[in-house]
Amino acid sequence: MIYSLFIYAVFLFILLYGIRPQGLTSEDGYLSSFNSLRGLFALEIVVGHVVRYESSLLYPFGKFMIVSVAYFFFVSAYGLSLSMERKPDYLRGFLQKKCAYLVLIALLAYIFSLIAGLISGQAIGSSDVILGFFTETNWYIWELIFFYVLFYIGFRFIKKGRLAFIFAATLLLCLFCFYIGLQQAYYSSAFGFFAGLLFHRYFDEIRAFLWKKRGLLLTALMLILGLMSLMLSAESLMGMVLRNIMCISVLMLLYYFLSYLSPQNPILSFLGRYSAEIYLYQFVFLDIFEDLDYRLGIPVVLLCTLISALIMHPLDALIQKKLQKVFSKS
Repeated sequence: MIYSLFIYAVFLFILLYGIRPQGLTSEDGYLSSFNSLRGLFALEIVVGHVVRYESSLLYPFGKFMIVSVAYFFFVSAYGLSLSMERKPDYLRGFLQKKCAYLVLIALLAYIFSLIAGLISGQAIGSSDVILGFFTETNWYIWELIFFYVLFYIGFRFIKKGRLAFIFAATLLLCLFCFYIGLQQAYYSSAFGFFAGLLFHRYFDEIRAFLWKKRGLLLTALMLILGLMSLMLSAESLMGMVLRNIMCISVLMLLYYFLSYLSPQNPILSFLGRYSAEIYLYQFVFLDIFEDLDYRLGIPVVLLCTLISALIMHPLDALIQKKLQKVFSKS
């Protein structure tokens, strides 16, 4: 119990250390504030993966992971929308740059995992190596690529109803995944991306609504409905709907929080800089140390993940820079 309380205290310290009041009004301010929490949400996902099957006070970390993933979808879509509005040639080479970057950094992480697996004594069949890249690389990468393609199609070819198109495509994706029996953890946060697009498109209207009594009431109602998903079957259709609702409601609560408070400190800045690598490289060590007790697993997996993130980040940054240079000319 003391150990679990200590982990919660660490997260609270990282969030609240150096926090200061703020009064946000601009989209740039909100995007910056949302982005300031990238590292903390990445850290939550790591701890959530370690403890998701444990009967301890840390169990909520495992349940909260879908909200953390929805947060990343939301921030990604929000940033894309702002860039699209302000950069006339933003779609030039968009898919090549974005998708190639994700595939290449995922490939690096996969190669790293193969090497780490061999060093740790894990057997790897040669016939499984190529297929393994597609089946063992975390689903988040492939889902984000799907959303990038949707974004490109919607903003490149559709003049009216582009948000309706993206909403419908996301809904069809969720229904298809449900129909084929795919684990719901893969798509219970899918509407976070649409929420990010919606927040930018109707920024003033949504802000005005959320501060009215109706907005506060809707937020509370959605949170209650979302929490009801915990009482439903993990693979039920209604459970999937309610989990997406829970993700959106927590994002709404986060909006209220960031409207008043600015969570900025060196720890958040450090973690945010390496958030992509933290997310990718955790899986290498989750596999290697899966038999460790969670009380030892948390610090070991986190430490190994952070070291790997520090090592690989410069290479990932170089890849991103080269891709931007090449495809911006196309």
